[in-house]
Amino acid sequence: MAEAFASSVASKLGECLFAPIGRQFGYVLHYKSYVEDLKNEVEKLETARERVQHSVDEALYDGKPIHTDIKNWLESVENKAKEARDLLKHGESAKNAYFRGRLPNPTVRHPIARKVKKMTEVIQELYDESANNNFQKVYYENPPIGIVTATTFAARSVDKKEDVLESRASITEDVLKAITDDKICVVGVHGPGGVGKSKLLEDIEKRVKKEKLFDVVAMANVSRNPDLKTIQEEIAYDLGLKLMNVEPPRGRANRLREKKILIILDNLWKKLELKDVGIPCGDDNKVRGCKLLLSSRSGEVLRFDMVSDREFRLKELDDREARRLFERIVGNKVYDPEFRP
Repeated sequence: MAEAFASSVASKLGECLFAPIGRQFGYVLHYKSYVEDLKNEVEKLETARERVQHSVDEALYDGKPIHTDIKNWLESVENKAKEARDLLKHGESAKNAYFRGRLPNPTVRHPIARKVKKMTEVIQELYDESANNNFQKVYYENPPIGIVTATTFAARSVDKKEDVLESRASITEDVLKAITDDKICVVGVHGPGGVGKSKLLEDIEKRVKKEKLFDVVAMANVSRNPDLKTIQEEIAYDLGLKLMNVEPPRGRANRLREKKILIILDNLWKKLELKDVGIPCGDDNKVRGCKLLLSSRSGEVLRFDMVSDREFRLKELDDREARRLFERIVGNKVYDPEFRP
């Protein structure tokens, strides 16, 4: 009984003593295979890194933001792959190191082999991460700026109430009331150049998003010589649509019809054919299925060419408001005696 117990204890003790010793000898004896394993794993990781980097480059080209874990992984791969390559270079000198010309020199190979084996495990873990489903899509989508969400307003500033001129505040409220009227589809603002029509539309856009009066808002500048492609791209950007360069205007139009939105078209000089832009309309160029807010120097362009339901004239500022605006821009310098003339 005692002999059996002693034999068992001796066996266990032998396992505890000789297994670690065998492992340490293994670092020396299997040195070359450890080095080859690390080389292979580094090559696999580099291939995976190139694949992920291609996806990242493509996403960045399209202006897509990259997931943080993807960026962290690429950085880790770059650092660890460099460490591994440096270790392999150092290992080349140890590969031919022999003790008295016959046996592998354990004092040289052992510490390097341990590092090589540990590094191989690190490289393998990084490679396994790249096979994760999270790496199938390296980017995420920011909400299109035209989509009204809980955070839309936080990213954009709105003029303080005390900074809003009375005449502009009044017409802003009138326009907001008109565009939210179910019986009205097209609202226009007209007035001479320089009175602030574009600024008024921008303020209305911010109010609409802040108060969530519409689900989607898209804005485009038409200009004196309208370019259909540019107008469509501005609207598509707000909607988060990706238009193909090969598509003709009508093809783009069909894609823009997929949304019901408030569309703001600034600075019209003449009739704009809505169907060519892709805005749903009837044969009379009357918008259908969404609301349209327009600005032009000409009330006739709004009324007859764009078939507006309501028009508002934006007049020049009176002397009192003009003075307030001037002082707000110039600041305390307005009180400087040398500046006053």
